[in-house]
Amino acid sequence: MTAPAVQAPQFSPEQAARIRAAFEELGRQLAEAFRALGELMQQMVRALRPALRVLVRLTDYQRQRLRVTHLEYRRRLRHRRRRAR
Repeated sequence: MTAPAVQAPQFSPEQAARIRAAFEELGRQLAEAFRALGELMQQMVRALRPALRVLVRLTDYQRQRLRVTHLEYRRRLRHRRRRAR
């Protein structure tokens, strides 16, 4: 019979308890860090929302002006073609 290529370390109950406690502490620290990150993202969204509203309004206005200009151009072109006949 062959031995496994990698042998898993054997920990004493005391070492296993320390490792478990360290992982639990790491989990708590990560949860706290992600909670802080979530709060930071919410603050950023609250700060950006008014600026984004203005940008969206400006974009809508530009789209509307472009459409009006385009329709006006098409109307003139259609009349020009009619007169050319």
